[in-house]
Amino acid sequence: MASSQITLTAAALNALREFVRDHIAYAQYKVQSTYYRAEIQEKEVLADGRVSITFLIDHTVTGNITVTEVQLYDYSGVMMANKAVSITRASATEGILYRCRFTITQATA
Repeated sequence: MASSQITLTAAALNALREFVRDHIAYAQYKVQSTYYRAEIQEKEVLADGRVSITFLIDHTVTGNITVTEVQLYDYSGVMMANKAVSITRASATEGILYRCRFTITQATA
């Protein structure tokens, strides 16, 4: 019996990686019940094929904080990714650089 699966080419996988990189517009992070917007600092496809998105959890949120969620959005305001986290920061005048890395691969049965 022939397989019903079709295999994506390396070019197609690279196009998907570039699509993810190019369509992430901004991030949000949650402190208590409030979400704060964060601008993307860097986005790239790494040499190993992972997509890397970096943003700054800045110091404008004062005091000791715990970030409990991070989210990534596209240019239309649609959430593309989210993750529950627990990042604690003491009262500071500097931010936290946060990096998301995605692996886009093809799964076969």
